[in-house]
Amino acid sequence: MNFDEHIDRNQYPTMKWSSAFLAEHFGNDEAIPMSVADMDLKSPPAVLEHLHKRVSHGIFGYESKPESYFMALEAWYQTRHGWNIERQYLEPCPSILNAISIIINQHSNDGDGVILQSPGFFEFRMVVKSNDRKIVKNALKLIDGHYYIDFEDLETKAADPNNKILILCNPHNPVSRVWTKAELAQVAALCVRHNVFVIADEIHGDFAFPPHRYCPYLTVSESAAQNAAACISPAKTFNLAGLVDAITIIPNETHRQRFHDFAHRYQINKTNVFASVAIEIAYREGADWLDALLVYLQGNVALIRNFLQVNTSPVSIIDPEGTFLVWLDFRELGLEAKALERFLAHEAKIALSPGYWFGREGAGFARMTIGCPRATIKRALANLAVATKDLS
Repeated sequence: MNFDEHIDRNQYPTMKWSSAFLAEHFGNDEAIPMSVADMDLKSPPAVLEHLHKRVSHGIFGYESKPESYFMALEAWYQTRHGWNIERQYLEPCPSILNAISIIINQHSNDGDGVILQSPGFFEFRMVVKSNDRKIVKNALKLIDGHYYIDFEDLETKAADPNNKILILCNPHNPVSRVWTKAELAQVAALCVRHNVFVIADEIHGDFAFPPHRYCPYLTVSESAAQNAAACISPAKTFNLAGLVDAITIIPNETHRQRFHDFAHRYQINKTNVFASVAIEIAYREGADWLDALLVYLQGNVALIRNFLQVNTSPVSIIDPEGTFLVWLDFRELGLEAKALERFLAHEAKIALSPGYWFGREGAGFARMTIGCPRATIKRALANLAVATKDLS
């Protein structure tokens, strides 16, 4: 668990570190890559060990998920989050975005509205548009450096019968809010009242910094569970995004059967032998590794916060309650969104996800991925300090 270890990711065609990717999206292939939401850290040793063992077997034919796979997943959520997941609620799927796309089609029609809370993960917008649905914004409110759900606006949007779905990011990407049970209960109540189906993307659920706690949306109430689907995956938790698939949890029998029939019809529920091994072992033996990682990530956050304060930087941090993403506020620099994007990539030489990628409400901000060795963050902060000084 040496999270300070530098690993050359360019040995393989990784997206984040690719010169072509950096040149295409940031115009600078020498910028420090901190945009893509995966980690520059090795997965848990136990996962690597069992993957090596699986490879040495030498046969990778058709398989099914073993009972031990489901037991490991259920034990993880019960022990770590107090969530007793019913086995029959589980439906495998290749990815969370894949599941979201299927559910959008099953719970709405072309032209219907899908409510998104902005600034929000840009691929939510892409999947809504690709399914010929209308994006309906429920913009988050930023008050004294803290984001809140605008429930009055959400009620108005949910009351429109043309708006059929809310995509809820829990915890939220990019602002790193870990929604409280009270907030989720309020969301659930108004969505049930107006018959708006909730898709809860909870891929960041294992990342909550004390005293904050991740509350699975489906545990809020029985009415919430019957009007929703949750999407989970250990991809972010154990840095397995290029390897594992996802699990969709649908308590309502009718909704679940529709999803199951679709998956069966299009044969998207097959087993990947390596994903099965990685998921089972990560959930069974990865707790200590994750506990250490959470401490390390909080250290990275403290480093950023202290650096900006000590250097009286015009840049400020929106304190994250979880995830390995940090939302930085650059509005004091007075730069227009595109100018800020150029400044970061060319003057500060840091490849951050520009805030406007997450919606108009993100203009003036940028998302930094901090799941990396601390030395990377120190380099980025040093670059930023020099660039902001030169700007003034």
